[in-house]
Amino acid sequence: MQTKLAIEVALRLTFSRHQQRFTRWVAIFATVGLALGVASLITVMSVMNGLASELRGRLLSVIPHAEITAVDESQTPDLLNLTSFKAIEEITDAHYFLRSSVMIRGVFANRGAVLTGVPVTKEGYRGPRVNVVSGGLTSLADDFSIALGEPLAGSLGVSVGDSVQLFMPSASLTPFGALPRYRKLTVTAIVTVGTSVEATLALVSSRSAERLLARQTSDGIRLYATNPAAITTWQSKVQAVVPEGYMLSTWADNNQALFRAIRMEKLTVALLLAAVILVAAFNIVSTLTMSVTEKRSDIAALRVMGLSRAMVGQVFLYHGLILAVLGTLLGTATGVLLSHYLGSVMRWIQNLFGWGLFDPGVYYITGLPVEIQGGDVVLSVAGALVLSLLAAIYPAYRASRILPAEALGGLS
Repeated sequence: MQTKLAIEVALRLTFSRHQQRFTRWVAIFATVGLALGVASLITVMSVMNGLASELRGRLLSVIPHAEITAVDESQTPDLLNLTSFKAIEEITDAHYFLRSSVMIRGVFANRGAVLTGVPVTKEGYRGPRVNVVSGGLTSLADDFSIALGEPLAGSLGVSVGDSVQLFMPSASLTPFGALPRYRKLTVTAIVTVGTSVEATLALVSSRSAERLLARQTSDGIRLYATNPAAITTWQSKVQAVVPEGYMLSTWADNNQALFRAIRMEKLTVALLLAAVILVAAFNIVSTLTMSVTEKRSDIAALRVMGLSRAMVGQVFLYHGLILAVLGTLLGTATGVLLSHYLGSVMRWIQNLFGWGLFDPGVYYITGLPVEIQGGDVVLSVAGALVLSLLAAIYPAYRASRILPAEALGGLS
């Protein structure tokens, strides 16, 4: 009953038309400031989530979802049976691979690259999921054919049909001494994946890789999963099949530093934007303090009518919480709607002014990806309400300490 009365008084205090105009405008600005802070936090975190998901999706299209390699050189992955890995429900493909760092000489320059042998035949290609800019991936089945990432091909100054010289890391012994091993290859495809990986991407068939690197044994086994993000569902099953002496590493293990940096950036941005909510919370302190000063006589009258100090404190706590709830609800609705339609808004702005937000050659994206996560929205709302509630404690305490005799005596 007392709580209901405190809420009713707080509602009348919040929406009263008898407040001073300045106090009313300060309350409005505090509520709007809180709404802007919550909306900004939700929108920016949604954009950060979208960028992280876009990067993760593009990386997973070109890198293996897991790799199995030997712990020492005395063991070879070729002894492992691929059938045991393919039998796992979540694994869609498994194949041996060869990989080595090489130097490629083109028309304009020399560039370092990562040469990877992939299973490919005239009937099909089973390598990394890449987008073909020109040429065809099945042509890699021809001996000494190579596919290059688009940035790598551009820096070398080559296109489909041109030749490049590939320098291997090993040397050949000749009567003139040790000379670097090299081979001329024909560029049969230019590919793109939308990440920085393509700046060093060089693909050949597994048979060509064996001949180029003069090796018959593979470097390991690559695995591809139906849902690579759900590592916990398939990692343990794969680990159970991997025999002793071999090591399983997932895409998350190999890219820990990258995704840790993304999480740190998201946390830093969230903390910076939380400062906006903190400033709005201080505005609520100002609003409640002014209300306490303005309503001293009313508070004294309520005390005389039997309202306890605790009840008076509750009234102003609820008053601050009502302002916080209004601002938080407005900010949440604005943030979710803005995040949902942000891509369309940005495209409209780009078409209106004729310029692009992102240069695809630098950022690998043309739009602004957005992903609204419920956890981020809940944290933003909870943080705003908690900060606002904490901000209301001091004004509520001041209101509860007002003595009726002093407040009413000052009016006489």
